[in-house]
Amino acid sequence: MKNLNAWIESSKEAIRYWWLLLVVGIVLLAVGVLTFLSPARSYLGLSMLLGWVILLAGLLEAVLSTANRHFITGRGWMLAGGIIEIILGVVLILNLGLAASMLPLFLGFWLLMRAFATIGLGSDMRMLEIAGAGWTIVTGILLLICSLWILFQPAGIGMAAVIVWVGITLLFAGVAACTLALQLRTAHHCLEGKH
Repeated sequence: MKNLNAWIESSKEAIRYWWLLLVVGIVLLAVGVLTFLSPARSYLGLSMLLGWVILLAGLLEAVLSTANRHFITGRGWMLAGGIIEIILGVVLILNLGLAASMLPLFLGFWLLMRAFATIGLGSDMRMLEIAGAGWTIVTGILLLICSLWILFQPAGIGMAAVIVWVGITLLFAGVAACTLALQLRTAHHCLEGKH
């Protein structure tokens, strides 16, 4: 019983920062919507915007993973993904020429990484029997499909198509992050009630 109480306490500590992931999701959703509302924005501007979004998402995920010291939230994968996103965001922001010429590849690999992280975290939530974990896995699979589509034909994607795919995939990424955040919130409340 003592071990169970210790596990519950450490689990509550691990998921109390669920709202940071919700912030990431809301930012991704907002940028996805803005992409569709302003399709006339330049390709170079989209490269810069994507750089800032990736940097912000990486910073928030790194903070979330360092604040959570428990296996439930996939801390190691989240920290590694956050660091990679920070580096990728800085590269895109500081080198706009490279970002514009390689945008489909950057976008494809970033989405691939987020897809695997989303599927993994959704699987963790499913093992803990948190309601709705299947939706997180589904959104991760949709991100995976989008990323593979972009990576297998990056040269064939025109500027308009990249803008559309950026908008769609940012919406998918935002939904995935929000869904996972709400599942972590549910888990936090369940654990609060057990103790």
